[in-house]
Amino acid sequence: MSNANRLPDGILGLDAGNKYGYVSLLDDPAKDPVALFPTTSERLARLSKLGMLTAAYVTPPSGAPIEVFTNGKAAEEARIRQPEQLVRAVKTWMGKTTAISVPGVDKPVNPDDIYAAVVRDLVKLACEERKNKGLAPCRDVVFTFPAVFADNAPLLERMQRSIERVEIDGEPLRVAGRLPEPAAVAIDRLYYMQHLAPEAVRLNADEFTVLVYDLGHGTFDAAVVTARSKGEPYKLHMQSGHPEVGGKNFDEILYNELCRQLRENGWEPRTPRDREAVLAAAVQAKLELTDQPVSVQQIPAGDEYLDVTVTLETFEALSEHLLTQTLEIVQNLLDEAEASGIRIDSIVLSGGASQMPMVKRGLEQLTEGKLPINLYRPSQAVSFGAARYAYGIRQRLAAAQQNPAPQTKPQPNPVLEQRTDCCYGIRMPAPGKPKGVEVRYLLKCGKTRPAVSETITFTAASPRIQVIVYRSKEKNRSLETGTPDVDAESMLWFPFDVTPGAVCTVRITAKENYDVEVELVTDKDPVRRKSTGDLMRDLI
Repeated sequence: MSNANRLPDGILGLDAGNKYGYVSLLDDPAKDPVALFPTTSERLARLSKLGMLTAAYVTPPSGAPIEVFTNGKAAEEARIRQPEQLVRAVKTWMGKTTAISVPGVDKPVNPDDIYAAVVRDLVKLACEERKNKGLAPCRDVVFTFPAVFADNAPLLERMQRSIERVEIDGEPLRVAGRLPEPAAVAIDRLYYMQHLAPEAVRLNADEFTVLVYDLGHGTFDAAVVTARSKGEPYKLHMQSGHPEVGGKNFDEILYNELCRQLRENGWEPRTPRDREAVLAAAVQAKLELTDQPVSVQQIPAGDEYLDVTVTLETFEALSEHLLTQTLEIVQNLLDEAEASGIRIDSIVLSGGASQMPMVKRGLEQLTEGKLPINLYRPSQAVSFGAARYAYGIRQRLAAAQQNPAPQTKPQPNPVLEQRTDCCYGIRMPAPGKPKGVEVRYLLKCGKTRPAVSETITFTAASPRIQVIVYRSKEKNRSLETGTPDVDAESMLWFPFDVTPGAVCTVRITAKENYDVEVELVTDKDPVRRKSTGDLMRDLI
């Protein structure tokens, strides 16, 4: 059997988080996935509950190597005296830029390289644990991503390419699938409710819909997902989020409050090590305020320690604006679900920051107590859901090997039905518009991926045309037209060489892997197809 066609020994569920990373594998679908962290020491055993710290140390002056977890210790712990070279929340960075300036490093660092290092060390830990148990290592993964990345095909392609250039023991990793983080949470939660929960609360209905509230370290995600025990197992109805709101922003609120109090005591952190110590105290205060009304932190200030006190009331007042932004997104999803006739059965909280008391209280006030709100596996759910998704992929591969008859048409994803939450279209002349152009949306939101659009026909005026694909900024609303760079944002330009005067027909396909493909048919030229994934591969 060739390497390309071989059946994987197992497919890992990979959650390369902004604060912690988690990797797991499902061997028995009637049980929970298994966390793959070595348990050779007490400290490493604790990783099975939290995950691996994913801050990366970028080595001066060349920027290499990038350390995440080496010699049995996380870089965030091992390099505590060199905080300026630590890069955190790498997925958030990937959504913003392709270059990060790190003090002491000669050239800007590509966050894709840091993401690859995070994945490398997570999978190394998983392979080490497999070897400890006498099992073959796994080099196939399903990776998860924030819902706010879902329609950014070039960014998802970057993430996948970063993973696929990682080698473990001389063999590259392979991406078997990719999954929005809220969908992964829903997959795990709903399977638990249907099969693993105590009998008294186990779900017996054929259909169950949740709104996932996922407040991680770097981003906030929310999604409405339905689970069914008959027919299509899972359906992702709508998703949204905020790339600039996460647990780190709540840490910053506490950091600023601690600094304010320190200044009142005549001391201010001025060096990177001082600031790192205050940040660590802020993180600890946030954890303590999860289950107590007051936190007192002792902070090293020169030759002495200063006691700083923060109350839960103060913290919640200072960070209310952040919580409000997440609640507004939830309210929009609730409104959209109601308008679409979708009944939500419960809200599921995931992500470490969702454990803050004000989150559940705010959601209870928002929903007026009409929906159950459950905190569910804030560290593991994303990876566990991805592992369940991965198990389904492996089962299909095994079935395909036993019955290799070719498929005559694309088959729907049997684990998760994914839908478009934006409209997609192309830029067209519109003389009556202020800019003389408009975006005509050919593919509307709410279509099951892979979704094929309507067609549009025009005559080529030159031998080279540019098909510019746009998506609507507004989500979960069917639109006919949009204004470029106002309420419609361009994704990529697709150049085609054609015969002048040819009649051209264009259609758009939104694929399951979130690529967007353009098909051009003319009456004088061969059929051509180009996708966002193809363009990104040309650039790498």
